[in-house]
Amino acid sequence: MCEHHAMRPESADGDAVLGQLPQGALVNIDKLDRRALIRALATGSLVVLASSCATNPETGRSQFTGLASEQMMAAMALQSWEELRQTTPAWRNPRAQARLANVGQQIALAANRPADPWEFVVFDSDELNAFVLPGGKVGFYRGLMEIAERDDHIATVVGHEVGHVTGRHAAERFSQAMAAQGLMIGAQLGSRDMDPQTRSIALGALGLGATVGLLLPFSRLQEAEADRLGVDYMYRAGYDVRETISFWRRMNELNDGPRPPSLLSTHPDPSQRVQDLRNYINTRGYALV
Repeated sequence: MCEHHAMRPESADGDAVLGQLPQGALVNIDKLDRRALIRALATGSLVVLASSCATNPETGRSQFTGLASEQMMAAMALQSWEELRQTTPAWRNPRAQARLANVGQQIALAANRPADPWEFVVFDSDELNAFVLPGGKVGFYRGLMEIAERDDHIATVVGHEVGHVTGRHAAERFSQAMAAQGLMIGAQLGSRDMDPQTRSIALGALGLGATVGLLLPFSRLQEAEADRLGVDYMYRAGYDVRETISFWRRMNELNDGPRPPSLLSTHPDPSQRVQDLRNYINTRGYALV
């Protein structure tokens, strides 16, 4: 079984996150029929244990991806990509489109994935955002392109998005979500002999644990992993990895609105992200920043 990095749910202040658990649940939980609860959890866990893990050669990390093949994920993503192309127009700026495509192909080559069906599109939106879909569909919004003063800045973002592809993060997230859903179904079946109130409390706690203790932490892990892979690809492609620091600092300045507590966020804390990137670049010997 893969390592799942489970953790106690806490807010930024260190207080326990109760989500939507009924008031007094922490008191009532001591009154649970423990045998019934254990039986419910064990039944649901069989769904997760039924699938094996594999080591990703790009990261060296063992991943739970047994419920999603690359072909299946690419087919699912293609429909979403086509729908997006129809509803969100591409930016009518040939220079910007060519600039993104050139950087994208250089990064794909550095990632040893030049033959993938990559498609790089700048969409006409002022959002400061970019995304990638399985199958190599990379979307880059006009707002982000307009603040990318150097190709190194574009490479920072594209490298990150390509890192999600080589890291098989979409398949991992899909498999985790399906396993978590199976866990809940198994727990519901195994808890039928509980009284209704106790069953509601137990399933609520299990659902909160699956979301905060499994799915969100893995997403933050994937984001940090994509950052590191992106730096690797930038370096191999000849881009200046030091520019990742200035780019993310600029992004932090532009995204200065309220943020959720770090534990409940799917992305790394901005200041921590910059520090982690600096440490990684220095440790790898790519530059001194």
